Amino acid sequence: MFTITVLSICFLAAISCKIKKVKAPLITGLIWYFHLAMCVFSVVCLILLISGYGFKGTYTERVFFTLYAGSGVVLYGLTQQEVSGKWVYLCAFYGFPFALAFGLLLPPLRTLTVIAGLGLLSDGEMKRYPIDDDFALQASSVDIIYRYPTYSLVQDKYWFFEKISGDIVKPAGQLQALKTEKTAGNDSVHLYMKLINEPGVVSRVDTTFSLIQ
Repeated sequence: MFTITVLSICFLAAISCKIKKVKAPLITGLIWYFHLAMCVFSVVCLILLISGYGFKGTYTERVFFTLYAGSGVVLYGLTQQEVSGKWVYLCAFYGFPFALAFGLLLPPLRTLTVIAGLGLLSDGEMKRYPIDDDFALQASSVDIIYRYPTYSLVQDKYWFFEKISGDIVKPAGQLQALKTEKTAGNDSVHLYMKLINEPGVVSRVDTTFSLIQ
């Protein structure tokens, strides 16, 4: 809900600023600096995600992306309408909800729009199960997009960063119980999982995966 809440507040603030024709050069300048800082962090997040890394924390990247987009929406409300690259750039942030609404009206694009909207706006659900001080198993899910949670291995790295290795295991079912035990060599983990596929149908997963990815 964080993403939708922040973007909704920013969108309403932008509409209010447009209606009242607010002119606040100092505040606009400060928001521009904040927006550019969030832009830099967002680019760094993208590079890290492509490389299989990320900032520490389950939702850190989404916070940066949300603040980047939200500040862009507010800046649109504070910027006078004129034909310029800056105004067109800000229009892209403000016009995103309208693009989604337009996509929902067209049957051929409806499914794609729903998936894109959920992927971009839904925070999903993430939960981490510690293995030791340096490793954890992360379960993440987004309703409709993924039927079952996906599991990734998270390794603590370099102060503010962590390495994320996806699809460690691919069980089909909703997790009910989980237990991890490191093997004698401390280089792999024995994983026990209890899953529910359908009401009353219970399955179990007993597997081992390496900590060296």
